[in-house]
This record gives sequence, C-alpha cells and structure tokens, in this order.
Amino acid sequence: MTCYKPGERSRLIYAIREYRGREGEPKGFGWRDFRDPLARARIQLCGPIVLVWTTSAST
Repeated sequence: MTCYKPGERSRLIYAIREYRGREGEPKGFGWRDFRDPLARARIQLCGPIVLVWTTSAST
C-alpha cells in the first residue's frame, strides 16, 4: 500500500504472507491481512486514511 500525506514523502507499507502448503492453511487473504496494514498506516501517518480500492481488470 502506498501512503501519501501532503508535504511529506510517500510511504510504502506492506506485509509479507507466505503460503507453505500445509494442511488447513488458507491460501488467500483473510480479513486480518487487510486490516493490519491499514492499522499500521493509520498509526504511522498520525491521521485519518482515505482508502481507494481498485480491481482494474483489462479486457
């Protein structure tokens, strides 16, 4: 996720998720995988967040 705050440098906030192929291990992202980077961005930027989500699929 890239974060921008007026008058400051942009920031890249990310989390690594590794799939090991273990039995019962989920392959996709869970709600915590989306929540945690947003919470970290909110703390690091010390302000409200405007989230823009796109699923641009070119056809």
